[in-house]
Amino acid sequence: MLPILRGKKSAEGSSQLPRHFEGRLLFSVVIAGVPSMAFSLIILWNSSYSLDHKLEITVLLLALWLGLSFSARDHVINSLRIFSNVIAAVKDEDFSFRAQAAPGDALGELALEINNLSRALAEERRGAVETNSLLRKVMAEAGTMIFAFSTDNRLRIVNQTGARFVGKREEEILHRTAEEIGIQDLLKGAAWEVISRPTGGVEKRWIVHRTTFRQSGQPHRLIVMSEASEALRAEERQAWQRLIRVLSHEINNSLAPIRSIARTLGRLASNMELPMPISEDMRHGLEVIHDRADSLGRFLQGYARLARLPQPTRRDVALDSMITHAASLESRLAVKVVCGPPANIFVDPDQLEQALINLIKNAAEAVLLATEKDIGPEAVTLSWEIHNQDVEIWIRDEGQGLTETENLFVPFYTTKATGTGIGLPLSRQIVEAHGGTLVLKKRAERCGCEVQIKLPQCILQEFNAQG
Repeated sequence: MLPILRGKKSAEGSSQLPRHFEGRLLFSVVIAGVPSMAFSLIILWNSSYSLDHKLEITVLLLALWLGLSFSARDHVINSLRIFSNVIAAVKDEDFSFRAQAAPGDALGELALEINNLSRALAEERRGAVETNSLLRKVMAEAGTMIFAFSTDNRLRIVNQTGARFVGKREEEILHRTAEEIGIQDLLKGAAWEVISRPTGGVEKRWIVHRTTFRQSGQPHRLIVMSEASEALRAEERQAWQRLIRVLSHEINNSLAPIRSIARTLGRLASNMELPMPISEDMRHGLEVIHDRADSLGRFLQGYARLARLPQPTRRDVALDSMITHAASLESRLAVKVVCGPPANIFVDPDQLEQALINLIKNAAEAVLLATEKDIGPEAVTLSWEIHNQDVEIWIRDEGQGLTETENLFVPFYTTKATGTGIGLPLSRQIVEAHGGTLVLKKRAERCGCEVQIKLPQCILQEFNAQG
């Protein structure tokens, strides 16, 4: 059975067999029929038929011989052209063409094998398309940033997260050099490292993986970045909490007997008749021991709050009333409140107000350290802004500004003589427990510091609808 092409291309497609092959095939078929034709003619001309009949039969035999020869040639050539068109379609990645043939003969088996090859390639192509589609979707939805650079440092692949990191659209940065995009520092470094890089005015830490791959035979440099600030900060916070628990346990075990011994010595001293100078020195020494033990106990209680801060208990609260109340608790100087849009927010008001109180206290102390005279009306200001469902709270002061910013959020660290080093770490922990960020930076237009608190998705929809 002859192969039949199913599809839009015909047997007279663009793929043509060489003409000399057709000539050789026709010659072979004709030669194959020469013996039988010669034998038939010998028998015919040795028969008793008349000359006219012999001539007529000879012409018929010659016509039948040549007709069958041309038909056999056309049959083979047509089948080969069909196979050629199917293969050409497969080469063009068009797998809709099939050659049909009954199994059992050579051409039929060849047609079946070509069809099987076409199906296999179609499945492979479908799998490649699906894999590529999945890869693009994963890249688009991934929180990590993906960059791929060619050997000339031009960006060839980037996902949406990477484009947002650069601050431009994908089509604006594709095929540009790393220097033009401003991320040439990412190309050099170890295969894995943690780097710090400011993003949106906030210093964040990133885990960077670097590797190479080949695409279309060309080597490419692949860079994958994932933000590690929150994860590393959580690890640091857990480490500090473990340290605080251990220190609290050991120090409390020592404070208890110190207090007990101090009280016992005090009672013994009161019952003993000692010379006045010795009695006064002993009483004063025991008071110092008792006071320092109490002070150290309160110190540890403060840090225990940092180690055992509970999860926020959120409820509806008016933003303006909470900020105004926190500002009113600062008695050393007047805190100016610049009211923003009214809104109800869904937060833990006790924790968030405590964070505001700590930050306002720090701002006031910074102003008082800078000067105790000529304190202006805007020495410490509070304001807030609303963007969609997000809230930004700003605390600005006209104090001395920031010093040693790398240690600002380290527990136990303080630049104040009477400070505990707990206010900023506790405030940031409260804000981050609400899914927000707390950033301290120097003021650009004047001396001082500003604190930015971002609380995402905390505005109540019901309040906005009523407003």
